Amino acid sequence: MRVAILDAWSGVAGDMWVGAMLDAGAPMQALREAVRSLQLPGVSIRDEAVMRSSLRGTHFCVDLGGAAEPGAFVPLRTAAHTAVQLPQSQAHEHRRLSDIERIVGKADLPAEVHEKCLAVYRAIAEVEAEAHGTTIDHVHFHEVGAEDTIVDVVCACLATHLLGIERIYANGIAVGSGTVRAAHGILPVPAPATAALLRGIPVRTGGLTGERTTPTGAALLRTLGYAFDEPVALEIEAIGYGAGTRDDPDVPNLLRVMVGELSEPSSETDLCELQCQLDTATGEQVGWLLEALLQRGAVDAFATPVTMKKGRPGLLITVLCDDARKASISDLLLEESTSLGVRQHRVARRVLERWQETRATELGDVVFKVARLPSGQLLARPEDDEVRRLTQQHDIGRAEVLRRLVEKA
Repeated sequence: MRVAILDAWSGVAGDMWVGAMLDAGAPMQALREAVRSLQLPGVSIRDEAVMRSSLRGTHFCVDLGGAAEPGAFVPLRTAAHTAVQLPQSQAHEHRRLSDIERIVGKADLPAEVHEKCLAVYRAIAEVEAEAHGTTIDHVHFHEVGAEDTIVDVVCACLATHLLGIERIYANGIAVGSGTVRAAHGILPVPAPATAALLRGIPVRTGGLTGERTTPTGAALLRTLGYAFDEPVALEIEAIGYGAGTRDDPDVPNLLRVMVGELSEPSSETDLCELQCQLDTATGEQVGWLLEALLQRGAVDAFATPVTMKKGRPGLLITVLCDDARKASISDLLLEESTSLGVRQHRVARRVLERWQETRATELGDVVFKVARLPSGQLLARPEDDEVRRLTQQHDIGRAEVLRRLVEKA
């Protein structure tokens, strides 16, 4: 599976997302063609190599072909109490969700990308409607309805698709501090829409001044993100750095993306244990669930009888898995187990050195599992599937198969 890891030590914004994907190899020409198909007069895009602090990155720029408003600034205070000034966005129309859908609907995009773009705006509309006590159809998009933001969203979704990324992990999402000027006046950082979009996502507050994760960046994370602050085993194929507009002397204002294939974890001793209790599932459901968990890649899965509150008999489902499969297995438990929640924690285990080997026996070649004890002694036993095969093949009982195999092992 092809995945991407976003390292957001300086936050996430739409232009940073696109810049990172371009820097990692997404084709700029495909983005230009998509933007032309939006039919937004005077709008064009370009990319440029820039330095942010001591690191190089790609800055994605949307040119609107019009003059910017005189800069309106919001004073912020750094740790040294020096003023920082941030320019206000360019003038734009206040569009509704139906306007965004009409514009994006014109674009020549793959169906999956088209749906992702609209999902990003629906996510924004939902939190804006909640904040202002209205419906998503009556929400007026201010900054996020601007033409440059529409282009950012379309290009972010398309560039991610063009790189073949199926799953996105994000780490260390910085949101910033202070205040920011918006259409609704001066707002705290993170802005209310940003904070609502990041609900349930781990973030880093304070430290950096100004707005570091924008509503657009938060909506992209909410819509395209798969997991956050989780270890991932990745074979890296490409790395990109997307630059934000500001240039801080202390921290590179960059979003890093690492793209590659999800790989198997290298450790057999560090695992995640997932647990949930069931008192409404039938025996058939539990049997199917344990088999499905193993098929989805669990290292082990088993059910233990327990007595639950009010004296009810129940089952404790325990699953051991690696980090790469934790989210998928947790989803399966919530979808199929009848439990309303799943607990998780890290576990360490000590395992014997073990391997498989094929041995010649009087019943033919048989696969044995072999393990080495701490003393150095070897233990061997036939795989259960092999025992089942031999009972059918030779029409003899299981005990007799084991006797013949173990005696010769």
